[in-house]
Amino acid sequence: MKPSEILDPAARERIVAAVRSAEADTSGEIVVVVVRECDEYGAAGWLCGVTLAALVLLALSGLLPPLPGTAYLAAQALALAAGHAITRLSPVRRLFVTEATMEARAERRAAAAFAEHGLRHTRDRTGILILVALFEHRVIVLGDSGIDEAMGPGESWEEIVELALAGIERGDPVAGIVAAVERCGEILSHPLPAGPDNPDEIHEALVIED
Repeated sequence: MKPSEILDPAARERIVAAVRSAEADTSGEIVVVVVRECDEYGAAGWLCGVTLAALVLLALSGLLPPLPGTAYLAAQALALAAGHAITRLSPVRRLFVTEATMEARAERRAAAAFAEHGLRHTRDRTGILILVALFEHRVIVLGDSGIDEAMGPGESWEEIVELALAGIERGDPVAGIVAAVERCGEILSHPLPAGPDNPDEIHEALVIED
């Protein structure tokens, strides 16, 4: 499903309001990016097609009398085409993509988004990205050097990730994202409190990529 179908205008307003509220208490600049998927995973179609072609060949060879060679070729070609077609469905495509591959693609997309939305260019290096990848079922949180230096040795973004993922898993991604943003603001309000001069350096609080 597309992020724009999940996040209606009211949901978007909730997330943006949560970001603005969190930023009011900290010098951190938060951007939430919600993407449908981090890669096209074109290899999944081939893998599915090859798997179906092999199964078709086994079935034809084992269940039917010998057929002309062209019949086997035609059946395998149809199986390949069917594999590409059905992997357009996200649940099917996900069966042919490894968890390691999805993790790597999500991390790469998060790094790219961090740069794309100017989070490397805040005054005090306090940019924070929360990437929500729906197809991959991944949440990646990245902080610039000012954030990393302010956090304690035992602190990590794992709690933020778990809050967002919990909302997605129970079918309420908006509540999960809002909870993650709110907790992010709470974590940063002590080491990086908002000062008298706390400009809104990153105007995009929420980015949706279908």
